[in-house]
Amino acid sequence: MSAGPGADEVARLLRDHDRSGLLTVAVVDRPGLAAFVIGVTGDAAVAADPGPDAGLDPDAGLDSDAAAGPDAAGPDAVAWADAVVGPERRADRVAELWAERVGPLARWSAGLEHRGPGPAVLHDHDPLLPSAARRLCARLRSALLDRGLDDGTWTYDHIGSTAVPGLRAKRFVDLQLGVPALPAEGSATDDVLLAAGFAPPAGTRPDSPGVHRDNVLEPGLAPDDAYRKRLYVRPDPAIPMILHVRLLGSPWWAATVRFRDLLRADPAVRRAYERTKEQAARAHADDADYDDYTRSKTGFFEELVQRGRW
Repeated sequence: MSAGPGADEVARLLRDHDRSGLLTVAVVDRPGLAAFVIGVTGDAAVAADPGPDAGLDPDAGLDSDAAAGPDAAGPDAVAWADAVVGPERRADRVAELWAERVGPLARWSAGLEHRGPGPAVLHDHDPLLPSAARRLCARLRSALLDRGLDDGTWTYDHIGSTAVPGLRAKRFVDLQLGVPALPAEGSATDDVLLAAGFAPPAGTRPDSPGVHRDNVLEPGLAPDDAYRKRLYVRPDPAIPMILHVRLLGSPWWAATVRFRDLLRADPAVRRAYERTKEQAARAHADDADYDDYTRSKTGFFEELVQRGRW
């Protein structure tokens, strides 16, 4: 939690809600690595409309200021936060955050709560989701660089449909971390991701697509090991996220970014993909998860690869 007028009160209110002692609440001058960051401001207008994420460049082209973390006294302190608490109705705002976001995330992190994803439901594009993606990419990059885990070559991208303005999507933000070697379970990289609220998915089917490896794009394109990956989830109920960790230079590491850029640039391809997604969502509207929805729309992507659209 960023230091500021009322921060100590907000911290106390959060601790009062946390009767099981699941949280570690800290008020700091400079926001850093945390599963959930709250910005506290005395400016009611800023709390009502935090505005654009100052200092955070899109698509992981993160500038050094954003990567290092904002100064709490500056406007970036709000942009760095997952939620903002202003001076008005402060107790009500904290109660709302606890019930709808912080509490569920804390219980999930403690292994006390697991919610199945349910079927795929498509929503109109929400510009808040790219902002959240930039914020989390910056947070991860800062922490991984500070700990010497990222040597400056790692990549951080917002991929998937929520990265494409004008495209309907599931309300899940897909992030991609490109690494020279996949982190082992329990590694220092895993520790950083867990501290940021990301952990391996629980309750997935053994054959869930894209958890441990990606489908082969083209036979002979790359060695089999190039399709291995790690997958993590961050189940903030308001802005759930999936983090795909892939090898730098691997087929899917490159293809996901190119697919995103093609969808942004070509309205016809974007509309065709949206129709495919809508048909898949209708066909799997009663499913317990969206595994088969994912499989049914993958053909669109693979056809583009085979046609050499990039």
